[in-house]
Amino acid sequence: MPGKKRKAEVVQENDPLPTEDAQDGEISSAEKKKKKPKKPLDAKFGGKTEEEVMALFLPDHLKPNLDIVFIGINPGLYSAYLGHHYCNANNHFWPCLYESGLIPRQLTYWEDAQCMDYGLGFTNIVPRTTRSADELSRKEMKEWSKVMIERMKELKPLVACFNGKGIYEIFSGKKCEVGIQPDPLPDTETAVYVMPSTSGRAATYPKRADKLRFFVELKQLRDTLRAKYGRLSLPIPSQPSVDPTMAVVPESDRNSLSIVGSGVAVQH
Repeated sequence: MPGKKRKAEVVQENDPLPTEDAQDGEISSAEKKKKKPKKPLDAKFGGKTEEEVMALFLPDHLKPNLDIVFIGINPGLYSAYLGHHYCNANNHFWPCLYESGLIPRQLTYWEDAQCMDYGLGFTNIVPRTTRSADELSRKEMKEWSKVMIERMKELKPLVACFNGKGIYEIFSGKKCEVGIQPDPLPDTETAVYVMPSTSGRAATYPKRADKLRFFVELKQLRDTLRAKYGRLSLPIPSQPSVDPTMAVVPESDRNSLSIVGSGVAVQH
């Protein structure tokens, strides 16, 4: 219908499975009635059932005084299984992160923990792993949003970057435009930047080139705030890169990955 505004998409960044994107976190009555059989997944999930994969958690990578914390909605199956952020090959996060200059060398999702060496961290509003974001209720998101704010108050990052407009609108309870937001996170001095979803399934900005300019703007915001608060540029670490062709991390290692900072991702 001409003139009618589309609802903001809420795309679960780490879920590579072909599911419908949720609209503003709403779940249709037909979707609620669906009962999906618990079938074994394919080989890339080691033959685990969905229930078994959803019992895994995706570790946060956080520590005090980071430049930017990237905030997603919740872990998808593939990222929870591998134990790393933004694992989907169709997600534009990692190429844009490097091409914008936010990091000095190309990294892959295997190296997500190393981003803290460059002042970047990762977390999700809701730690519970689901097949798609529409399995989360608004109440659940609101409850975990309060937890996330308390963690940001303690860790004091310069910028909280929400990966998806719909995610921030549910979090804040108000409509927004992508880019720098007028208000900081509640009760903090942490600036808020809203990124269009980096998922390759996002309809509004489907191409990598469409999203790169937002990463460039985010870098400019970071550099401005570094200068404002007298934070020096971080030295380039000398540690070697992790081989992106390495085998899947053993389950015993995936579930014991350390998290720097406060709060371990707890299964809801």
